[in-house]
Amino acid sequence: MEAGSGRKPFCILSLDGGGTFALIQAKVLDDLYPGEDGHQVLSHFDLVSACSGGAIVAAALVEGYSPREIFGLFDNPVNRKALFGRLPWYRTPLQLLTGAFSPSNAVGRRFSTAGKLEFLRRILPRMGNTSLQDLHEILNDRVACVQSQRGETSRPISVLVVTYDFDRDRARMMRSNVNSPAASFPHRQQCATLAEAAHASSTAPINWFDKPAEFDGCRFWDGAMTGYNNPVLAGVVEAIAMGVPRNDIGVLSLGTSTVFLPESGTEGIPRALCRPRSRTGFLPELVKVGKTIIADPPDAHTFIAHLMLDGGLPPNVSCCPHTDTAIVRMNPVIQPVIDQATGAWRVPAGWSVDEFRRIAEMDISATRQEDVELIKRLCDGWLRDDWHNQPIRGCGAWVSPSAQAPTASTDHWCEIGHRWYSDARAAWSTLSTG
Repeated sequence: MEAGSGRKPFCILSLDGGGTFALIQAKVLDDLYPGEDGHQVLSHFDLVSACSGGAIVAAALVEGYSPREIFGLFDNPVNRKALFGRLPWYRTPLQLLTGAFSPSNAVGRRFSTAGKLEFLRRILPRMGNTSLQDLHEILNDRVACVQSQRGETSRPISVLVVTYDFDRDRARMMRSNVNSPAASFPHRQQCATLAEAAHASSTAPINWFDKPAEFDGCRFWDGAMTGYNNPVLAGVVEAIAMGVPRNDIGVLSLGTSTVFLPESGTEGIPRALCRPRSRTGFLPELVKVGKTIIADPPDAHTFIAHLMLDGGLPPNVSCCPHTDTAIVRMNPVIQPVIDQATGAWRVPAGWSVDEFRRIAEMDISATRQEDVELIKRLCDGWLRDDWHNQPIRGCGAWVSPSAQAPTASTDHWCEIGHRWYSDARAAWSTLSTG
């Protein structure tokens, strides 16, 4: 069996970090599994790997929330302000000081770590205080019931949450399956509760929360600090360690949007649609380092996972996009599109240049309703194929319209994967149901 052909017996759900943008994942799951609650959605998978905002989505699924209800959690302004609870001004001196000189390069803690944990415990009243170890049996019993109702043979499901151990400077995987062969010896009892695991995985440092998450005698930062903001590789490694044949593994990798803009000065592309050249200096570079944990570098793991599952490579650009892959990546790309009538670069349909710039520059901790409305519009447009879908491997160069025919297509930019959401959706249907 080739890497991307036919149904895959072992399915992984991988959920990226991304703060408020995680509502995109809820919207996708609602589109793929309409009307199903969290346990019904999870019953389609054998493993969930999650990081940061994606860990909160995973925890909500374990709690039993439907994807539509999870979307509602992020769409509620009261919840957003509890998730990103602002610290009083006297506890944010660095943010105030740096912002006074350069608002775009303001750096420093803004949100309450303790407040976030309170919020997570509130929205996870049934499962939130259950240890991951105990949760494993409870969740599997409930998922087995769903599978039995569908006339399917029950199969176990595991949950993997990526965190960063602040004191040991190491990635720490919090697993519901404490006996996973991927875990180091001795296999430790997993004392973290579901709420604590999601909390540990989502406590972003430097420019977000005021201190590490702390419990079980340990302190934790956001799992994105380990390079696993996109945790697809963690999930694939876990499955291989469990002895699952590589050709049996299929992965649904859900992102929270990525920005890919041409460099300022690229021929034929309006300056307003380009990315300004990054400034150097202590503060701009500190801001850039802080945001690197959620930027493009983790997305390289999708390509690595594709190769690990024996995915092929296109021999040349004429063979792109190469869609024979066991990884289905679904993630909106914020970038200009080509007007098929004129060949000119423009913003996606229905968007102004100012709105395009706002969504491209938006922080993951968006709480204002007008910002959230833009995220929702981005998601809806992507589901309609107005915005591109992120490839597993994409072309890194921008091509001037003058070098193309008026009806030029950007499909060749998607070297491996699916250029549009509709294509990715169809591919996942094939991999998951045959």
